[in-house]
Amino acid sequence: MRRRSAAAATMLLVLAVILVVPGLAGFGAAGGSAPGAGVGERAVPDGPVVLVGTTGVRWDGLTAAPFLAGLLEEGGPDGRAAADAAGLALTTGAAARCPVGGWLALSAGGLAESAASPGAECRDPAVVPGHGTGQEAAVAGWTGWQALQRDSAYGARLGRLGEALGGVCSTAVGAGAAVALARADGSVGRYRDDVGPGAFDCPVTVVDAGSALLTRAEAEGPDAAGLREERLTDVDDRIRRVLENVPRDATVVLADLANQRGRPPELGVGMVLRPAAADAPPPRYLTSSATRTTAVARAADLPATLLAAAGAAGAAGAGGIEDTPLVLGGDRPETGPGTIDALADLTDRDLARRAAYAALVGGGFWVVLAVAGLCWWAGARGRATRRARTVAAGAALFLGALPVAGFLASLTGWWRFALPGVALGAAVTVVAGLVAGLAALAPARPTWARPGALAGVTFAVLTVDGLAATVLNRAAPLGAVPTYGARFYGFGNPTFCVYAVAAVVFAAAVAQWLGSRGRNGLAAVVVAGVGLVTVVVDVLPAFGADLGGGPALVPAFAVLGIAAYGGRLRARRVVAVTAAGALLVAAVGVADWLRPSAQRSHLGRFVADVVDGGAWSLLARKAAYAARSVLAGPPVWVTVLVLLAVALVVLIPGPGRRLEPAWAVAAREAWPLLRPAVAAIWVIAVIGSLTNDFGLRIGMICLLVAVPLVTLAALGASRTVQA
Repeated sequence: MRRRSAAAATMLLVLAVILVVPGLAGFGAAGGSAPGAGVGERAVPDGPVVLVGTTGVRWDGLTAAPFLAGLLEEGGPDGRAAADAAGLALTTGAAARCPVGGWLALSAGGLAESAASPGAECRDPAVVPGHGTGQEAAVAGWTGWQALQRDSAYGARLGRLGEALGGVCSTAVGAGAAVALARADGSVGRYRDDVGPGAFDCPVTVVDAGSALLTRAEAEGPDAAGLREERLTDVDDRIRRVLENVPRDATVVLADLANQRGRPPELGVGMVLRPAAADAPPPRYLTSSATRTTAVARAADLPATLLAAAGAAGAAGAGGIEDTPLVLGGDRPETGPGTIDALADLTDRDLARRAAYAALVGGGFWVVLAVAGLCWWAGARGRATRRARTVAAGAALFLGALPVAGFLASLTGWWRFALPGVALGAAVTVVAGLVAGLAALAPARPTWARPGALAGVTFAVLTVDGLAATVLNRAAPLGAVPTYGARFYGFGNPTFCVYAVAAVVFAAAVAQWLGSRGRNGLAAVVVAGVGLVTVVVDVLPAFGADLGGGPALVPAFAVLGIAAYGGRLRARRVVAVTAAGALLVAAVGVADWLRPSAQRSHLGRFVADVVDGGAWSLLARKAAYAARSVLAGPPVWVTVLVLLAVALVVLIPGPGRRLEPAWAVAAREAWPLLRPAVAAIWVIAVIGSLTNDFGLRIGMICLLVAVPLVTLAALGASRTVQA
């Protein structure tokens, strides 16, 4: 016991040195949590506003844009203070097939199709001059872009921004700006080809400052770097000329709107230059209630920003545009280079996390199944020696610790190293080894001790992270990635899988310990308590904000709770609690919807879509994403086979008992609640796959987490590896 205590103390000390010290040294300034974004000070106050839009301008390329870079330190040419700044999440997927997609997204107040297919030729925006005063114009080919939206799952309605501005005078300067401000019929009330007399007479002005993007042929050519720098220099000159003509009392928003086609998504440049003031505050990062992330906002937040500044904020929610204007976040570095490096690091961090996710999920899935298969095969053949069992248990412990290690590794600040990908891999490996070592200090028997300990650590870490505004999630391989724009805060689908499976296994272990002492009632209460904590942390908007988690979690814990109490599992009970879970999530969504629109999470915004009748297109798009997961390749197909096999063995008592392998029998006899726990995980995997746009990948990641824990139970059930 003394040796175990000393080993535990040593490993905890090492973990503290690796994690706590770097974490206290400033983790999460840019890219960290901004929980007050829903009620923060608006970055663009009431009054004249000028939106200067570009495409292809990135934080790591500002060395070729000295004027833009100087705005972070010197401010504008008319005495403005240094700019507030953020990385802007841009359109991705089908909405990013062409550069004009960014301007179309501004017009629609959301994602919009820009090309019929991934290989389609992109069409640059153009304007047809109007008649009469000479100020009117129309967007050329507008009906063609409208036709694309009718066949799109996005359900975009072009012209929303122009219609929402209503009677507010607005001017478009340049073809892209005309697309953004066009009304539903493609007409533009005031249009200029370039800045000059009358360009800034209206309270709202949108300027197309050009593009630094390359065509596909140019991007693949030998002179790509030189061409990109040359075009960025041209954009920089245009922005300088625009700002030299902007009225002193106008707030200027600089925003990039489109990714480079054929390259991974990156965060675009976003800045706000407020009018000069004697008591100007220090420069700040920007954020919004849609991201709740310091230094990260969305290009989709710009329509609401313009409407709020023009005094038409109420038109955002009523017109189908999310009411998420840019707000001020935490203080940013006072130097321009420091700000540029911090914001460029956000994209580098996300790219490294995407690569780590592919390795952990894609490669880890096969490794987990291979290790489990070898253990079970060796045990069935009676070929497992004591040494082989020890190695197998160590492998299962390490694989079971990998998910939580990915979250804990966020505290190391791995992205600040010269080779962030290598640093992340090393951090996850070391932390997983230490967590596995701590779990190994639990006794091999009873069977549930080690799986319960490992699941308990995972459950505790993610519970604390959920209550702390998902700080770890923001830099974890399984966490949300802002550059891809699907989710910016709360628990994403992979995190939900890890949290749900860990919660079930932990609850089953504690309940079994109580049940073995004849305290079945208390065991059921513990299961209900763990389930309640899991649902609260995962679903509530202030924590996990996971819309699809509740309907899967409630029936899963009901299955486990009934078994812990000693009751019989009946289909009508499962159906009843599943309906209760759906009603619970609906109630949380309605409560979120009742809050002011700027403070709502995506749960409340979804309820608003339901009320406005716009939810069907969203549901159709998510259903299409889920259906396409069937085509994701062998890992998903194997997941389906495993889920079918589990259903046959666990959920169908008669035939299932005859097909049940020896390792399952031994583990079930040593840990009676293991079978209900596996059934609960099956419920989470199936319902989660049906109710989330992630589709069958939910089941795949559930297996990634569950299989090592079940393997540990099998290894501990007998002196031989009962497989």
